Amino acid sequence: MSAYDSVFAPPQPLEQFVIEPGCSNGIDFQSLEVGATVHVHTKYSSYQLVVTDPENGAALISGGRLFPEATSVRIEGATAGGTAIKAGWIGVGLRLEMLNLTHRVTTSVVRSLTVDPPPAATVC
Repeated sequence: MSAYDSVFAPPQPLEQFVIEPGCSNGIDFQSLEVGATVHVHTKYSSYQLVVTDPENGAALISGGRLFPEATSVRIEGATAGGTAIKAGWIGVGLRLEMLNLTHRVTTSVVRSLTVDPPPAATVC
């Protein structure tokens, strides 16, 4: 082993990303119903995502310092901080990546998440 080998670790294969802890402990955004609320607690912030179009990853997000008011975003997925992403996934132990009209936002590591079902429709 050379000095070069001990300083630079080989890149992590994409297959390894699939078995990261956050890839099994989380939710597939596309499986949610319109109106469901996802509460995401990261290392530094808390967010509420109200699902508006699960197929396209659309939600209204509020929380943290970047979203004091409800803002439209598209959920890109979960990332370990590199370029690999598990599309449409929100995973504990990974970062949530989303896109709004002006920029891409990556949260700190997700520590927990819960999902509230959509409010029941009122029948008159």
